[in-house]
Amino acid sequence: MNDANTIKCAIVDDEKLARDLLQDLIKLDDNLELKGKFKNTYELKAFLKHSSIDLLFLDIQMPAETGMEFLKKTRISPKVVFTTAYTEYAAESYELEVIDYLLKPITEERFLKCMEKVHNVLETEKKAKAYEISINKHESDFFYLRSGARQYKIAYAEVILFEADGEYIVYHTIHEKYMILGSLKKLALELPQDKFLQVHRSFIVPFSNIKGREKYTLLLGDGQKIPIGKTFRTEVLKKLS
Repeated sequence: MNDANTIKCAIVDDEKLARDLLQDLIKLDDNLELKGKFKNTYELKAFLKHSSIDLLFLDIQMPAETGMEFLKKTRISPKVVFTTAYTEYAAESYELEVIDYLLKPITEERFLKCMEKVHNVLETEKKAKAYEISINKHESDFFYLRSGARQYKIAYAEVILFEADGEYIVYHTIHEKYMILGSLKKLALELPQDKFLQVHRSFIVPFSNIKGREKYTLLLGDGQKIPIGKTFRTEVLKKLS
């Protein structure tokens, strides 16, 4: 197992059989390293006081505290995959930004598809942390992205939009997408105000890419439709009039 690619994980499920079956599935992925199996969230909390993990397989329906309740009131750093026998929690689970929702009984095929998602998310975040943005107020046509010793010069004219994604910002350009740790609100203050407009808490768009408007929806040049957030409507409509 390559330490650089190792994903430390844990299981929380009140049923021993479910914990054991999931442990067997984890063995299918050589990069997964199981650090603990727990029958409730209280045992997990005690473990996390002295240990860290990258991924948590979390059951939803458990006595004392459900997986949903745990996530809603506890801030944890590992990514989460829900494991449950109930379908009715699917919509709510994605509001909690879990990576996947595995229905029991979990098949090998479904588990491996889940792990593809996990690897993609963790790899994207690893790349995101490698980039830093540099905006110079004296440079009116471009900004820089730095990764280690490498520097990328990106013209403002190449930007399609900036999109918030949790703690990250996705920079959509005509050539590439970059995911960078940061705040969209802070970025909006740094960008040239005559070139960019924040239209929603999740979106900043260049004026040059706005091709039309349908009430409270912007039509972009690449065909995308972006909503205008309620708190931004007055300012956006004023600037577009």
